[in-house]
Amino acid sequence: MKVEKVNFKTYNSSPKLRVTSGFSKNEPVGDTTSFTGVPKGEIVKDIQKLMPRSINMMNKFADNMGEISNILINAAGTGLVAPIFIKYNPLSKTDEDTRTYSAWRQPLSAVLAIGTQATMVAPFNNLLSWMSNSGCCEDYYNKTNFQDSSYIRKLIKKTNKGLTKEQLDKLVSDEQKKQYNELIENLRNKNTIYIKHYNAETTAMDADSLKNLQLETLEQMLKEDNKKLETCTTKSGKRAIRSAFLTRQNDTAKAVLTEIDAKFKTLNTLSEYDKYLGDKIDNLKSSKADKELIEMIKEIRDRGIAKTTKDTAGAVMDEMQNKVTKMLSHVNTYSEKLSEEEILKHVERSVKDRKEALNTSIKLINEIKTDLNSGATISEIEAKIEDFLKKNPLKEDCSIKSKYAEKIAEKFKSNVEGSLKGSKQFTGLVISLLVLPVTCYLLNYIYPIFMDAVFPNLSNKKHDNEASALVAKAPKKEEV
Repeated sequence: MKVEKVNFKTYNSSPKLRVTSGFSKNEPVGDTTSFTGVPKGEIVKDIQKLMPRSINMMNKFADNMGEISNILINAAGTGLVAPIFIKYNPLSKTDEDTRTYSAWRQPLSAVLAIGTQATMVAPFNNLLSWMSNSGCCEDYYNKTNFQDSSYIRKLIKKTNKGLTKEQLDKLVSDEQKKQYNELIENLRNKNTIYIKHYNAETTAMDADSLKNLQLETLEQMLKEDNKKLETCTTKSGKRAIRSAFLTRQNDTAKAVLTEIDAKFKTLNTLSEYDKYLGDKIDNLKSSKADKELIEMIKEIRDRGIAKTTKDTAGAVMDEMQNKVTKMLSHVNTYSEKLSEEEILKHVERSVKDRKEALNTSIKLINEIKTDLNSGATISEIEAKIEDFLKKNPLKEDCSIKSKYAEKIAEKFKSNVEGSLKGSKQFTGLVISLLVLPVTCYLLNYIYPIFMDAVFPNLSNKKHDNEASALVAKAPKKEEV
């Protein structure tokens, strides 16, 4: 990525942080705004706190999938699965003791692989993460606009002793929000992204790179809308089922949703929302309630997960509240007993409206691509979108309803994290290959010693078998 050198006396060119009573804020680059958005990562943290531990572990493992994860998976297969097939291989012509002796080699091999390869890869991954967060890497690996919470936490601890966990979490969260706000403000006000470098000048992304980033963002938005457009026909069947249920049990659905709506007004935290809805689902299951009603409550609880541009717990709760309001509106629509034909007509109209909204969004995105090629700035494009939505309000979820600058920021972050992840995987693979001869040498050296010490009887039998085999192969003297 080409960059244009920019000198800013008012912009802190070093990514180092110094905290006394709080973060010392960088002086703003240009005009400031009242934008108070927060980064995408916060909503993920809020939602993850509500998920079972097993799901969180799986998500974390998937997010950090790299060469170390591959080593661990291979080690698990080598140490746990391979010995079974070696020991109980019906096709093997060797005796049982020999198979058992060979099977025990696999767990030791797995332990050595973790001890040599994984322990060598981890420090390099940590080094790459530090370089990325501190601004030592090239621009497409540079995370100074959205530093990891662990990196920020370490910097805070160096300059602020005696902070409680709550105070530390707040300072980390505040810094991440500040970085995100600066990124969005620069996109809107300066039509660029400023990238900090370690002990060097801050640089601005050049026009061509920014244009390519926006084109990638627009293509992603088109992909999202086209994917929703493809599912319209599939969703028509689900909407028909939901509509039939709301007609058949309108009073029940209305009573439950009205109760949830009232209860939400008394709750203050996201965890309270989740606990209440979880208890409500359990109670409905216990009372043998209709599966469609239970599914509606689950949709309310899961509503915040789909809204990736909202970031605070309050925003997630607002999304849940909006979902209840929308469902109550649907309930009122079906308050009168409708015939099957009337239900199908309503569903068809609803699907038609969704298709029209998505097609409208797609058309506008293609217009924006033309404007971008003509030199339109990010602020001009956002103004065009806002003006269009005022004149043509879209009720359905379309990508064009998201803030354009925020979509660009998300894409930029995704690209950088993808590049860094790929670099870690490649580096890990190279290191693993370099360490492999050492692992093999240690295995050949340690394994006989290990077996002699832990399984002497089996080891002696193995040695006896080998000796017998050598004797059998030796040439015999002819008797005279």
